[in-house]
Amino acid sequence: MKTLKDVISLKFKTSESEGVIFHGEGQQGDYITLELKKAKLVLSLNLGSNQLGSIYGHTSVMTGSLLDDHHWHSILIERHGRNINLTLDRHMQHFRTNGEFDYLDLDYEITFGGMPFSGKPSSNSRKNFKGCMESINYNGNNITDLAKRKKLEPSNV
Repeated sequence: MKTLKDVISLKFKTSESEGVIFHGEGQQGDYITLELKKAKLVLSLNLGSNQLGSIYGHTSVMTGSLLDDHHWHSILIERHGRNINLTLDRHMQHFRTNGEFDYLDLDYEITFGGMPFSGKPSSNSRKNFKGCMESINYNGNNITDLAKRKKLEPSNV
């Protein structure tokens, strides 16, 4: 999946201060991760870096606080190339990613609620999301509805 534009939205509630809400990565080093860290929302993504280190694409943005209050929170991520709008509970933050690449090149698997075990040290330290999620939409696909109708291959993380 190589995309120039992405629109991801969902609602969540939790009493946990840490947990991966969703994660996707590609063989080229691209990734996107949305997670709670210390009850704040952190969006990390990389549209690409190069081996020489002259292009460093990692970008991380933090927003919100006290999101472990067991109330519903809504998230909307709109990406067009390197331009990102991150909206949490109607508060929008606009930023531009680092690097020079515009496409997010992911493998065909995006996980909601955690990260697949990769054996990499970085993935082991991250906790799975514990709480409720609803209204999950990814690029026009209603993930919640597809999961209910068993049209996806859900797997345990």
